Amino acid sequence: MNEPGRGSGARGTGVRAVDTRQPATRGPGTRDSRRVTRSLLAFAAAGSLLVTLVAPHLPVLGPLEFDALVGFLAGLAPVLLLTWVIARGELSLRATVGLMVVGVAGGLALSWLGWVGAAVPFKVALAAGGGRLLGRQVAEGWWLAVVAITAIVVDSWSVFAGPTKVLVEQTPGVLDYLLIHFPVLGFPGAGLGLGLSDVVFLALLTTGAAATGLRPRAGFAGMGGSLVVAVVVALVWRSAVPALPFVALAFLLTQADLLAGRLLRRGLQ
Repeated sequence: MNEPGRGSGARGTGVRAVDTRQPATRGPGTRDSRRVTRSLLAFAAAGSLLVTLVAPHLPVLGPLEFDALVGFLAGLAPVLLLTWVIARGELSLRATVGLMVVGVAGGLALSWLGWVGAAVPFKVALAAGGGRLLGRQVAEGWWLAVVAITAIVVDSWSVFAGPTKVLVEQTPGVLDYLLIHFPVLGFPGAGLGLGLSDVVFLALLTTGAAATGLRPRAGFAGMGGSLVVAVVVALVWRSAVPALPFVALAFLLTQADLLAGRLLRRGLQ
């Protein structure tokens, strides 16, 4: 795009182009979008807390693994909504950072008190806010492909042989601060958990996909579904399974044709 005054006509005649664009204003549309964003944030956070409070008091439906899966699905819905709204909602930089500060304070305090279920929306706000800020730095779609492939390798190593494995075996108490906990239907206490890094990457890849013209909605839906697949595999295998490789692979599959087409065009130039 030519800058004002650098077009061929301006250069030849010495006439400086006039920028007639109006300065950006916060019109009714922007205010309405921000109001909707705030309402959805409150709704998702309240939904997460409601699931945490109600799920343990509901009747069990079957084996413990099944009740853990049902509790996970119930808790995952508001977590995904909260992540999506933070990643794609009308939030200023100040609002995003503010959410992260509140998330740090609330997540740490509630986890320290042992109220890990109540800490969920705060942890999601922190992780999704961080992912949004990182995703806004993405300039090319292939950057996201590199990030996704790297995440598959690094997270797999971390869970099976690296830092995550060491934490689980030697200092499991730390996980109260690093995991997003989900309830078990009909049982008190926490059940399945997702790492904060999983939510960071959900928001990062979603925000980055929107910024680079990929498919943020399809990518987010695929990544959300991949979390369910990862949990089912963990329950069947009866062992910890890294969720991030499932998330990253789902993202790559939903964007594969666009990424491949761009790489092909780049190679032909």
